[in-house]
Amino acid sequence: MRTATARRSLAAAAVALTATLTGTVPAAADSSAADECKPVSRNEYIADRWQDLGATNGWLGCPINTTKNITVGGVWKGKRQTFENGQITWSPSQGTQMVIAAWEWRGYAFADWGTSAPYSNDRFLLRYYSSHEPRGEQRELRGGTSGRAWVQKRTTGSYRFIVEGCDNGTFGSTCRQGWTLSASTR
Repeated sequence: MRTATARRSLAAAAVALTATLTGTVPAAADSSAADECKPVSRNEYIADRWQDLGATNGWLGCPINTTKNITVGGVWKGKRQTFENGQITWSPSQGTQMVIAAWEWRGYAFADWGTSAPYSNDRFLLRYYSSHEPRGEQRELRGGTSGRAWVQKRTTGSYRFIVEGCDNGTFGSTCRQGWTLSASTR
């Protein structure tokens, strides 16, 4: 759902309807007001990923809150911002610029993550949870420093994603940086 685009379409339809009913075209409204968002995160990695995903007209839409600190057991771990259609979470333990974004579109839940630099992984593990899969499901995906995956939704509820980078070794695999903080669809 691309909310800002929908708002612009509704505004254009309203102008056309007014012109048809009254025979006059109303003065141009300040369309920037409909497109304005609350400030996106001051965290450059969250802000950059939001821009990469289309900003106001993208997959996530406008921010609906400010960036929140995430603590686990009283220890600071990262930051998260919630948007109209999902979340972006900065998880620096898995790479100083590692962010994971999640959103929904047309019956699918999407996760987009990266960059895990300076770490490059042989593969990623993607785990996702929903009310339909409360214990979660896991997929193994190609490695590198980033990735994107989607799952067909089986519930009307939200999905929560976490990612872990792993390397193959002589005696099995090693996943040194652990799981990212989670990002959820709306």
